[in-house]
Amino acid sequence: MNKPSTQTIFKIVLAGAGIAHFIIGLIAVIPGIPKTTLAEIFYKASIVANPQMDHIVQMFGAYMLTIGILAFFAIKDPIKNAAIINGVIILLGIRVAQRVLFAGEAWDIFRIPAGWYWTQTIFFAAIAIALFYLKPKVEAA
Repeated sequence: MNKPSTQTIFKIVLAGAGIAHFIIGLIAVIPGIPKTTLAEIFYKASIVANPQMDHIVQMFGAYMLTIGILAFFAIKDPIKNAAIINGVIILLGIRVAQRVLFAGEAWDIFRIPAGWYWTQTIFFAAIAIALFYLKPKVEAA
């Protein structure tokens, strides 16, 4: 049995990040889907539904959807699309930093269970680190 190449593993990790962003973004932008359900399923967060929150979640969803689509483009030619990959890595890094800095608010405001919160945070960090170390390098001529 052949061992998967580093490039294959990289593309799988990038595809996973892309799919997750795409699905969450798509659900968030579709009118009529309760945003509380989205928050509960993906983040175990308890939010109060109101038109303002729905609008903010839809805006958030547009960014998530776009990141997912860009990740799919980058899979085809990672070297040519290094800026997209770096953007995904930076986004995940910022999200991990936010989660560390504002962990207390996750419980106080959203009642996100600590175990779930920290598991997701470590998972996001692992994806960012994997993308950083596995991304294809431009070979010197």
